[in-house]
Amino acid sequence: MPMNLIQEGTDQVKFYSSMLDVEAWLGIDLSEFDWHISDIHGGWSGLSDPAWVTGRELKTKLAEHDYQFVWAVFSAFPSGAPTILSDKPYADGNPDFWNGTPSKQLENAVFEIVCWDSSATLFIGLSDEFAQSVLAKAPGIKDLNKYNESRSS
Repeated sequence: MPMNLIQEGTDQVKFYSSMLDVEAWLGIDLSEFDWHISDIHGGWSGLSDPAWVTGRELKTKLAEHDYQFVWAVFSAFPSGAPTILSDKPYADGNPDFWNGTPSKQLENAVFEIVCWDSSATLFIGLSDEFAQSVLAKAPGIKDLNKYNESRSS
């Protein structure tokens, strides 16, 4: 079963939603995926919303500067996947992250990284391998499903 994690409440990160940090914590190379990015606030200027960005393009852009996204949903797809553009994945005001077990907003995405108001990073739909890597490496990380359960009781 895919895992959902939340990172918040730590001063051990430069800023929340650093995709370079996310890359290290997941133990991936961003260029191994293509990325659907939507509900974009902050980040690099000129990026359309929604956007389809190859992993190589994302990696090159982040090598210039580790942009902070205030709000955004990064949906990872296998490299070479058919390009899609959808307004559906959104972060700002999305209540679904805070109830029960959140799920990926784009069905065929491998996982999602959600930039939440510069104050948290959400990892949605992680495989066990990716989740274990994040749990071992990322500061301030918690199980989002358990977090939601404790808030509702």
